[in-house]
Amino acid sequence: MPFVNIPRQYQNLKDEILKIFDNVLLRGDLILRKDVEEFEKNIASFVGTKYAVGLNSGTDTMFLSLMALGIGPGDEVITVSHTFVAPIAVIVNAGAKPILVDAKDDFTMDVDKLEEAITLKTKAIIPVHLNGRVCEMDKLMEIAKKRNLIVIEDAAQALGAKFNGRMAGSFGLAGCFSFYQAKILG
Repeated sequence: MPFVNIPRQYQNLKDEILKIFDNVLLRGDLILRKDVEEFEKNIASFVGTKYAVGLNSGTDTMFLSLMALGIGPGDEVITVSHTFVAPIAVIVNAGAKPILVDAKDDFTMDVDKLEEAITLKTKAIIPVHLNGRVCEMDKLMEIAKKRNLIVIEDAAQALGAKFNGRMAGSFGLAGCFSFYQAKILG
């Protein structure tokens, strides 16, 4: 049994999808034009951030965030042990060492175990908001601020989810989303 029935989804949306493709192609706006600019403004407004940048994948948003921050060899980045491979892979690909913290019953990071994972080499934390559940961001941000750590949120499965009235992806320096067809918006 397929996880996502893409042919059926396409059939249901075919006319709308083809109309959009036709419009984009007729304008010749294939790369970084009106549609991307509108998307970036809309997603920033929806999430409650000042900016948004459209990239090709949620994985690359995390990787480029680490690269832009200069995180690399000799650095440690903390993330949760119960996650897709992407957060760990981007840490490794940046040359840093992933440090894993156990998950709670809701599958998000057990923030009560976060401080014991922090060392002098720790530079960032990547909390993963999973299945529409948001990590305890009040506690996490308090720890990050106290320890001068950068927070990059993996909010790939939490677009529209809130913690204490605030959207996932709006707490850290960067919030990373995914529009892969099996994610929330897909």
